[in-house]
Amino acid sequence: MENFLLLENDAIQLNTGVFAGVDAYSRYPAGELLGVRLREPNMLVTHVGELVPAYTETMRRKSKFSVEFHKNGMVKAVALNEQTEIETPIGEFPAELVTFYDTGELHRFFPLDGKISGFWSEEEERALGIPFSFDLGFTRFTAILSGVCFCKSGDIRSVTLFPGETAEVETRYGVITARHGFSLYESGALQSVEPNEPTVIQTPIGAVTAFDTEAVGVSADENSLAFDERGRVTALITVHSKVAVQTGAGELRLFSPTAAVHPLDDDAEFTKGIKISFDYAENAVTLTSGGETGVFSLADCNFHIESAEPAAFGCSPSDCAGCSGNCGAG
Repeated sequence: MENFLLLENDAIQLNTGVFAGVDAYSRYPAGELLGVRLREPNMLVTHVGELVPAYTETMRRKSKFSVEFHKNGMVKAVALNEQTEIETPIGEFPAELVTFYDTGELHRFFPLDGKISGFWSEEEERALGIPFSFDLGFTRFTAILSGVCFCKSGDIRSVTLFPGETAEVETRYGVITARHGFSLYESGALQSVEPNEPTVIQTPIGAVTAFDTEAVGVSADENSLAFDERGRVTALITVHSKVAVQTGAGELRLFSPTAAVHPLDDDAEFTKGIKISFDYAENAVTLTSGGETGVFSLADCNFHIESAEPAAFGCSPSDCAGCSGNCGAG
């Protein structure tokens, strides 16, 4: 049902305040206010400070609502008119886009919010970036960021790196160079990471080379190489290994990476990896490849790992700019 009131002079009133100079607005299917585009300065008081939503358009910035709302009327996202210092649980950072939970806590901030296109290149956007330094125990690095996500508690949920940036991450399997970023448990332990290069991981079924050609890096909330809070590998994707399984009943199963048409080039192929996940409580492994899935007992089955040669053509960070996939990071 409607949670706002249209006023004279193109203004909209919500329980949280009044927006003046509304150029356009949209509703959820049930009538609640979804978002507004503004053509005049407005001030929002939030958990991260006072924010001025976008009211001017530039060639560089993405076309989006100035302010988006949750169905309960709380602010969901603010595209800032200009980069602004905000107060986060880990200190002050510049931001051009900020998102919030429906109870008001900071969800994500994005230092830059430019639209990579034929009119604005990734190199031009990178030139506006400021490197930031982090020390999270399992990693110490300095890099340009795409964004940082927080839990409601204020603990870091994930750190997404700007395309081309990397960070060294310490794991029980050795130091892994991360691309795209990594995610954390609320305890601060490493939850997942996206390897920048093929990386050998000693798993319960043998040495598997972890690498995902489909990782695009829009958000680092979930990555192909995952761990439990004790640091044990729980999931990975491999395009460089294939797995032969001999079950306790003597059945032989083979899981291999598969070829697929590249989403950006119908004349090229890339390799879809095998998804491997481990359930330590059940002492089992799940293998998925080419639409086939098998769950196997680690105690009752024998596993043999062989090398596989993936297709040379795959996604790169720059491919993301032209991707038509629905990969919203809000």
